[in-house]
Amino acid sequence: MKSECNLPDNSSEGGWIHCPRCYASLRDRVLGSHEYLCCGRCGEQVKSLRPGRTMIAAWAFAMAALVTFIPANLNPILIFSVAGNSQENLIITGVRALWMQGFQPLGALVFFSAILAPFFYLASVSYVSASWTLQLRLPFAGAALRLAEALESWNLLPVFAIACMVSVVKLRTLGTVSWEPGSLWILATAVFTMLTIQCFDRKCAELYLEGGK
Repeated sequence: MKSECNLPDNSSEGGWIHCPRCYASLRDRVLGSHEYLCCGRCGEQVKSLRPGRTMIAAWAFAMAALVTFIPANLNPILIFSVAGNSQENLIITGVRALWMQGFQPLGALVFFSAILAPFFYLASVSYVSASWTLQLRLPFAGAALRLAEALESWNLLPVFAIACMVSVVKLRTLGTVSWEPGSLWILATAVFTMLTIQCFDRKCAELYLEGGK
């Protein structure tokens, strides 16, 4: 499994490599853990070695998160019972409740950050990582990379998972709460999402899309 992200082979000539931004020549060298080789002219990061951060792992974790994302949204997270009345709660249940109570902007924000943004972030990372891993020039891979970069900070599904666990403490003072299978799917999706963020190397993807591996 490769963890080193280099410029294309045809950019190296006799131990020299070229900056992908300003095309300045700089001496290639072996990098240590977490070291970077940057252009002295424009400051662009030309080469890096980041153990544990690989596009192959990012692709695997992103695909796993997408698979668990579906049952996480289709299965109830918990059942809340009070005064003999029970209600199943899904992710979309909170969005619908906020919308019906007049908090449309907040409901839209929760829908975007807990459902839309996580899905499109994971799909974009999976697409770009597949292009890098399979060495295929997939169409719109550059746009997918930019989308993943824009949505990463809006992917709040792990925060939503923590909020669910915290809210149960308050709900248990009002009634009975029982966890349902959806909670396990959300937890799995949150873990895979965090692993995807840790493994996905945006700079490595940029260098590949600009000049190849």
